[in-house]
Amino acid sequence: MGDFSADINLSLVARGEHLAAIQKNGLNVKSIDGSFVVHAAASDRPSELPHPDLILFTVKTFDTEDAISQIRPVVSHETVILTLQNGLENRLILDDAFGKEQVVPGICRIGARISEPGLISHTDPASVIVGTNQRTAFDQTDTICSLFRRAEVKCRVADDIRREIWKKFSWNAIFNMLTAAENCTVEALFEKGEPDPRMSRLADEIVKTAKAEGVDLRRNDLDKIINRSSDLGGFITSTLHDRREGKPLEYDAFTGALLRLGNKHGLELPEFRKLHRRLEALSKIGFFDL
Repeated sequence: MGDFSADINLSLVARGEHLAAIQKNGLNVKSIDGSFVVHAAASDRPSELPHPDLILFTVKTFDTEDAISQIRPVVSHETVILTLQNGLENRLILDDAFGKEQVVPGICRIGARISEPGLISHTDPASVIVGTNQRTAFDQTDTICSLFRRAEVKCRVADDIRREIWKKFSWNAIFNMLTAAENCTVEALFEKGEPDPRMSRLADEIVKTAKAEGVDLRRNDLDKIINRSSDLGGFITSTLHDRREGKPLEYDAFTGALLRLGNKHGLELPEFRKLHRRLEALSKIGFFDL
């Protein structure tokens, strides 16, 4: 990996009206920390942009294969790909495409969305956790973290990145999936201050599957995740937002992924199976206001 810590040259990959707006006016960010505009080279074809030392791979799961084909021409032996995607399977797909030594696993927690072409609404603070791979080791992951810190984004290197990925997966698999299935905000899952009993059953199934995968995820971890979320009130999860906007639902990366692991280990996961079928039905009919 090249030394990209001294001089940062940023390029953006976008498409459609969002790309056109960025090329015309820059990327506008309306942030809780203060609004600003990013002026950078932007294209829907990575091959037209300067070849990168570091790629932030952040697409939805269902766009992973297409994004891989687009960046392949610009990925050299020295390029590092930091995947900040949701779910459990994308890192494995990237490993297969580019080799484990090229891919750094990570997670990002942030409240942000494209509110209109060329405009990002940033509503909740961001934090990033990165892991290590065969090549980056701690010196290079520290360099990656320093880039985020220069942008005033909290970032640290994880002692156990699989555990961190599963913790974030757990929140998404419970809250994103239930709110999208029920077309409700987070507060509706805590009626009269008590958590929806489905969350407990989903948590049990997640912990059982993580244990089968050799991941140190405990039921107490998920209890903390559920209880802390009771303060989110009318928070609209990203999958609920997609449902209300009529966009494809990224459910298979959560319910589907867990069911595939359940099949692998011979586990019964009835609550996730029921939730998966509900979300699958919503996606097939394409009517997101049911």
